[in-house]
Amino acid sequence: MLSFVLLGLASVYALLIAAFSLGYRRVLDDASEPVSEAALPFVSVIVPARDEAACIGACVDAILANDYPADHFELIVVDDLSDDATPEIVRGRIDAERIDALREVPALAGFEDAPEEEPASGRLMLLQMPENLERQRAHKKRAIEKGIAHARGAVILTTDADCAVPSTWIRTMATAFGAVETHDAPLLASEPGVALVSGPVLYAVHRPALLQMQALEFLGLVAVGAGAIGAGRPTLCNGANVAYRRDVFDALGGFHGIDHLTSGDDELLMQKIADQTDWQVRFCNDPAAAVATEPMFSLGAFVAQRARWASKGAHYPNPALVAMCVAIFSFFVLLIGTTLALPFVPALGATVAGAWALKLLPEWTLLAPFARRFGRERLLRWFLPAQAVHPVYIVAMATLGAWGGYTWKGRKVSR
Repeated sequence: MLSFVLLGLASVYALLIAAFSLGYRRVLDDASEPVSEAALPFVSVIVPARDEAACIGACVDAILANDYPADHFELIVVDDLSDDATPEIVRGRIDAERIDALREVPALAGFEDAPEEEPASGRLMLLQMPENLERQRAHKKRAIEKGIAHARGAVILTTDADCAVPSTWIRTMATAFGAVETHDAPLLASEPGVALVSGPVLYAVHRPALLQMQALEFLGLVAVGAGAIGAGRPTLCNGANVAYRRDVFDALGGFHGIDHLTSGDDELLMQKIADQTDWQVRFCNDPAAAVATEPMFSLGAFVAQRARWASKGAHYPNPALVAMCVAIFSFFVLLIGTTLALPFVPALGATVAGAWALKLLPEWTLLAPFARRFGRERLLRWFLPAQAVHPVYIVAMATLGAWGGYTWKGRKVSR
């Protein structure tokens, strides 16, 4: 009976990953059509930030240096009660932008302050979040909502303050939506088109083996997200690189219905669009849109991050997605248990070997082409070594996410 259950769950898992692998192949064929300069939408880039003094300057500089038309994007940094120099650094960038603008237009007048809002240059704005003092959770969602309330763009594009974006980032993500009528018009379509674009996020690769395995594991998560979108069942994305139509976001009431959860400004919003509208979700498979971020350098930070991510699974609005998570969790629990039992029950050998094969082969067929697409082939050498801890890690993080609390950005979050 145990062997039957294990192989049954392993088969479900294999079919699921195989479906994602086929979905990713559809993504490879789903190239964006070229969009003329006149049809590019106005894009509002929103960066929520809390205690990011070490990286916010580089993040702002990289975004402002994008090759997108300078008069058709803006950058809104939302400072979430930072205790460090984050807002001062952004103000310095605003002053520099203003000086540059004054040099180009000597007759330009001064700037007016808005409530809780820093003076903006032509492209850069800083917002403050005093209202987050009253919140117990979902601070990032509220920060993004405030940024959107001040945004002018038809497309909202988000990233994190500790990320590095390429100069081609805004253009590549924006063109994935298709054309618009004019520069200043909202996105127009005779029928629902693309409402949300999930972009690739990659970990910077460092020499230590554990950090390279972490980068591989993260690459696998992004590959699963891409494959699920290609398979027509959007499940995972990452808020460090996601774009969506402002009008669709507003029509759905923003984060209403998921704003009681600290995490989920990315995939829960994506699932909301997929489940409640006829609009499409797309994965941008172009390396020119890839955002880079650092891995977690300490075990505590790694556990807190992954527990936060895992905490969303029990709150997926689609029961089928919850059932999928339960099936994967159950498979890994049984796989761990039967593998540890092998020395005592040798008769399980063939069953356990079959279960591992049903795990490894589909994972490789999904991960290998994705790694090649984004120049991460060297990480594949850690595929087999990482398997020794992968099921244990999944079970542990799922348990912590479902039943435990965690600390994020200096805030303790209960279940």
